[in-house]
Amino acid sequence: MPALLVLIVLIYLPGLAGGYAFDDFPNIVNNVTLHVTTLNWADWSAAAFSSPASDLQRPLTMLTFAANHVLFGLDPWWMKAGNLLLHLLNTVLVFAIVRRVIGLLAPQQDARLPALWTAAAWGLAPINVMAVLFVVQRMESLCHLFVFGGLLLYLIGRQRLRAGRGGIALPVFALAGGAAAGLLAKESAALLPLYAASADLVLFGLRRADGRIDRRIAAVFVALLVIPAVAGAFWLLPKMLNPSVWATRDFTLTERLLSEARIVLDYLRWTVVPEPSQLSLYHDDYPISRGLLQPPATLPAVIGIGALAAASLALIRRRPLTALGLQWFLGAQLITATVIPLELMFEHRNYFASLGALLVLADLLLIAPSGRTARRAGVGLALVLLVFGAAVTHMRAREWSDPLRFAVSEAAKHPQSPRAQFALAYALMAVRMRAPETISAERVLDALERARAAPGGSILAEQGSIIFAMREKRPVDPQWWQQMRAKLERRAAGPQDVAALGALTDCAVENVCELPPAEMVAVFATALSHGPQANLLSVYANYVLNELNDATLALGLMQEAIELAPREPQHRENFARLLIALGRYGEAQRQIDALRRLGRFDQYRGKADLLVQRLEARRAEDSPPQ
Repeated sequence: MPALLVLIVLIYLPGLAGGYAFDDFPNIVNNVTLHVTTLNWADWSAAAFSSPASDLQRPLTMLTFAANHVLFGLDPWWMKAGNLLLHLLNTVLVFAIVRRVIGLLAPQQDARLPALWTAAAWGLAPINVMAVLFVVQRMESLCHLFVFGGLLLYLIGRQRLRAGRGGIALPVFALAGGAAAGLLAKESAALLPLYAASADLVLFGLRRADGRIDRRIAAVFVALLVIPAVAGAFWLLPKMLNPSVWATRDFTLTERLLSEARIVLDYLRWTVVPEPSQLSLYHDDYPISRGLLQPPATLPAVIGIGALAAASLALIRRRPLTALGLQWFLGAQLITATVIPLELMFEHRNYFASLGALLVLADLLLIAPSGRTARRAGVGLALVLLVFGAAVTHMRAREWSDPLRFAVSEAAKHPQSPRAQFALAYALMAVRMRAPETISAERVLDALERARAAPGGSILAEQGSIIFAMREKRPVDPQWWQQMRAKLERRAAGPQDVAALGALTDCAVENVCELPPAEMVAVFATALSHGPQANLLSVYANYVLNELNDATLALGLMQEAIELAPREPQHRENFARLLIALGRYGEAQRQIDALRRLGRFDQYRGKADLLVQRLEARRAEDSPPQ
């Protein structure tokens, strides 16, 4: 096992030298609340709940990022090293889980070799690269530290319970504690009881040693799996059936479900036989299934998913390890590949699912063969797959080793991906800002043109083109404004669109860009034509106040933003700053008080105290001398 861990480090080592990408910026790089430098409790509390990624805000993961910042600043090498350490710990847990599972299913079988192969294949699997080198996906690897740990503890406790050497306390603690701790890192931990239920069904049949149903175990799964699942469905489904939830997406609920059938089978294929040309960070160019035969592969994929589900139950007696692997693979997709309106595809969602797929391979290649020739063939193929997977992972790590190299690789893999093309343009712009002699302006403009032409993209490419032209003292093409409005007319503004408008506003406010007010107002009007959005209104208020000098309109926009998102602290803070600047101190104090009440564990105390200091200073300036 130590040799395997060293090998994983060597395979991944080049990737630690790379930079940040995509969601790393809003969650880490641009999240100033996370940049803790003291031991002040309020600062750490604020950092813990600073993630924009979800309603739960994943405080445990954010605390680890804050700790990274305290020790090493924003150096991405140390961020990625922390992720790699988590991956190594998870690889050890995977080995322990698989060894115990095989030992329970086949006590006569030497479990060490198939367990070691599975752990090696999983630790070196190319599909798991993003959970290590994509910094923000520490959320995934940290979450699964508790999932794998909880699952192992459950198997230990369940085996003792069945043998009459222990009670129900350890299985309950393993599931409840593992899921609760994991949920503080990411919501994927909610599936831990499902994984345990599948394992119990296959390994023990939910029964005691005498063959009777174990009512204690049944009660545990009713309490920790069935009731939460039913409650979650009643809470979630009405929301997901509301068409407005899908307004910022390019797909409907039905189209998402049809597309995910193909995507899940692609995940399975990429886990078993990785395709270097397909594995990447960006998959926003993935064709959406508009019907069962649009594209034609949709119907076979739906049938294929149904066949895998049926096989996961039919094979429980004949090939229990294969059945368990299929159940784990499919079960791991239930949050990210069903009704929640997430992005269609991300490889890191297979951090647990890949273990299920590799369990099937371990069973078919290393356990099922009975004759000498078949066993040798199985071992040989297993080694080939392991070496090939390690080589692809090392190649991907080298791609991640430099931001520009990574951007070039991603853009080459996905020429129709708006995100990949804009990421390349952004990387080129960053290099040009540092060393203008190494990258020509024409090369940046060519990359921006490809990003604008990529179908289905946000307005990031147009925003980037305008800002780059302004910085380079070049003319702004009027078509860029037209293209921006055309994109915003087609659908409601998404997070990237709002971020792009925020970047344009900041560029204008900082006097870097001289943006035509008529164009900016028209763009905001187009974005708001689909209905008000709190974040969009807040950005517009900033532009109106600082560029149009219309305090009355800015106040109205901020009030509307707060009404739409009363629990968003940034809106309260911005509104308080605006009220202080306008001398409306009583109203500002009420917003500061509301900001304090929003915080958990006094997390906004620091921001509120700074606002109070600003308020008192302005009051002192307005007071007549004594």
